[in-house]
Amino acid sequence: MAQAFDSIASDVEQLSERMRELERRVSALEGQPAKAAPALPASAIAGLESRRSETSRGSPVPNLGLGMVPVFGNAVLGIAGAYLLRAVAGSGIIPQLPVLIVAIAYAGLWLVWAVRTHAANRFASVAYAITSALILSRLLWESTVRFQVLSPAFTAAVLVAFVVLALVLSWRQNLQVIPWVATLAAVATALALIIATHELVPFTAGLLAVALATEVVVCFGHGPSMRAVPAIAADFAMWLLVVVMTSPEGVPPGYRFIGATTITVLCLALLAIYGGSVGLRSFGFRHRLTIFEIAQGVGAFVLATFGTLRARPGSGAALGVAFLVIAALCYWGALWRFRADAQTRNRRVCATWAVALLLAGSLLLFPMAFESPFLCLAALTAAFLYMRTGKLSLGMHVSVYLAAAAILSGLLILAGNALAGTVPPALDLGAWVVALSAGLCYAIGPRASTDQWKQRLLWVIPCVLVAGVGAALAVMAGVRIGSATGMLNASRLSVIRTVATCSVALILGFTGSRLKRAELVWVAYFAIAFGSLKLLFEDLRFGNAASLVASLLFYGLILILIPRLTRTSRAG
Repeated sequence: MAQAFDSIASDVEQLSERMRELERRVSALEGQPAKAAPALPASAIAGLESRRSETSRGSPVPNLGLGMVPVFGNAVLGIAGAYLLRAVAGSGIIPQLPVLIVAIAYAGLWLVWAVRTHAANRFASVAYAITSALILSRLLWESTVRFQVLSPAFTAAVLVAFVVLALVLSWRQNLQVIPWVATLAAVATALALIIATHELVPFTAGLLAVALATEVVVCFGHGPSMRAVPAIAADFAMWLLVVVMTSPEGVPPGYRFIGATTITVLCLALLAIYGGSVGLRSFGFRHRLTIFEIAQGVGAFVLATFGTLRARPGSGAALGVAFLVIAALCYWGALWRFRADAQTRNRRVCATWAVALLLAGSLLLFPMAFESPFLCLAALTAAFLYMRTGKLSLGMHVSVYLAAAAILSGLLILAGNALAGTVPPALDLGAWVVALSAGLCYAIGPRASTDQWKQRLLWVIPCVLVAGVGAALAVMAGVRIGSATGMLNASRLSVIRTVATCSVALILGFTGSRLKRAELVWVAYFAIAFGSLKLLFEDLRFGNAASLVASLLFYGLILILIPRLTRTSRAG
C-alpha cells in the first residue's frame, strides 16, 4: 500500500515538473514577436481554388436565385392583393368606385416602392415596377371595358398621372427603366382602350399629355430614352382620329362624332408639343438635333397640316402664314444661330425645313396667280444672300424656288410645247416673270462662286430656264415668219427647231468657254443631247430629204464646234 502511494506521488511530481516546463516555454514564446506564417505553394493554392469552385458548382441553389425568389414572392403577393381588391369590388358589399380608387393608389404605392428599392436591388426595383404596371393596366381595362365604372376620360387621366408619377419619382436619380415600364404600360393600355371602346378623343388627348410630359423632362436635361414610344403612339392615334372622323363616307358606326374644332385643336397640340420641344432644345439650348427629333418634327408637321385641312378646309391661309413665319425662323437659325462648325447638322436641317416650309406656306396662302411671283422673289432674295454669305444651301434654294415657279407658272409646259409640241403664240406674263428672275439670279449669284464644281452646279437650273426660254422664243419667231409667208409645214418646223436648239447650244458653249463658266458648257451639251433625241423622234419622222440634210448639217457643225471651243478655253 505504501509502495503504491509512493509511485503515485512520484508520477504527480513528474507531471508537475512537465507542466512548469510548458509554462516556461509558453512564457518565452509570448515574449517573442509573432512570425509570419509560411506561404503556401502555388500548387496548394490552385488545389484550394479548384476545391472551392467545385463546392460552389455543387451547391443546389446559387446566391442569385436566393435573392430573386423573395422578390418574385413579393410580386406575387402584390398581384394577389390586387385580385383581393377586385373581389371586394365585385362582391357588391362596398361601392365599386371607392374600391377602385384604393386599387389605383395601391398600384401607385408599388411604383413608389420600386423607386425606393432601386439603389439596393435593381432587379427588385424593375420587378415591382412591372407589378405596378400589371396591376394598373388590368384594373383600368376591366373597370372601363367590362364593368364600365370608370369613364374613358378618367381612365386616360389616370394613365397620364401614372406616367407623370414615374417621371417625378425617377427625376432625382435619373432612372431609365422605371419610366420605360410606366410609359410602355400606359401607351399600350391607351391604344388597346381606343380599339375596344372607340373613344378617340380622351385617349388621344391622354397620349398627347404623356408625350408632353416626356418632352418636358427631356427639355430639362434628364433625357429619358423612351421618347419614341409616346411619339409613335400619339402619331398613330392622331392619324386614326383624322381618318375616321373626316372620312368622306361619314363617321363609322360605334364611333362618337367629333367636331372640327376638337380635331383641329388636337392636331395643333401635336405640332406644338414636338415643334416646341425641337425649337427649345435646338434654338434655345443649342443641342444637336437627333434623328428622332428630325423625323418626329417632320411627322408632326405633316399630320397637323393633313388633319387641320381635312377638318377645316378653309384654314389653309392661316396655316400658310404660320409656315412662312416658321420658315423665317429656320432661315435665321441656318444663317446666324447655327454658324459654328459644331452646329453643322442643325444648320443643314434648318435650311431644309426653311425651303420646305416656304414652299408649303406659299401654296397655302397665296392665290395661284401670286404663287409664282412670290417664289421668284424668294429666289432673288436667296441669290442676294448667297452673294453676301456664300452659303451653299442658299444657292440650292435659288434653284428649288425657280424650278417650283417654272412649274406653277406653266413655263415648262410652254417651252416644251414650243420645242417639241404645238407651238404657242407667245409666252404669258408669268413665264416672262420666271425667265427674267432666272436671268437676274444668274447675274447675281455666280459672283460669289468659285471654280469648284459644286458651286458651279448650283446655277444649272437658272441657265436651263433662260436657255429654254431663248430657244422657245426663237422657235416662235420662226413659226411666225413661216406662217406669214405661207411656207410652214412639219418638215420645215423641225428644221426651225433644230436651228434654234443648235444656235442656243453654240451661244452657251462660246460664252461658257470665254467667261470660264462651266455650267454654261454643261447646258450646251444638254442642248446637244436634246437635239439628238429631236433628230430621232421628229426629223426622221416628219422631215423630207431637204429638211434632214439641213438638220444634220447644223447638228454636225455643233458637234464639231462645241468641243473645239471647250479645248480652246482650257488651252488659254
